[in-house]
Amino acid sequence: MHRTRKILEKAAQRLALPADVAAGVPHLSMNGFCECSLDRHNGILEYEKDEIVISVNTGTVTIRGSDLEVRLMHRDCLCVCGKITALEFSER
Repeated sequence: MHRTRKILEKAAQRLALPADVAAGVPHLSMNGFCECSLDRHNGILEYEKDEIVISVNTGTVTIRGSDLEVRLMHRDCLCVCGKITALEFSER
């Protein structure tokens, strides 16, 4: 799976396509320091007011801060609100 993803990412670069769309990798966007949206998640692994750990197909995304809450959650998209101080990405 890892090799396939790398091939798709390289093809996306050559075709000037966004890598997240072509390879199916997660897409993260921030709105200031108080809102974070994550597409293509696999669920929440840990949920605390100061830390939320989210599973993605490439590993995990950890959001740290204060007064964090999941404001919106759909099948493959979620939105975290609160005072966000750090994002951490971990590969499998």
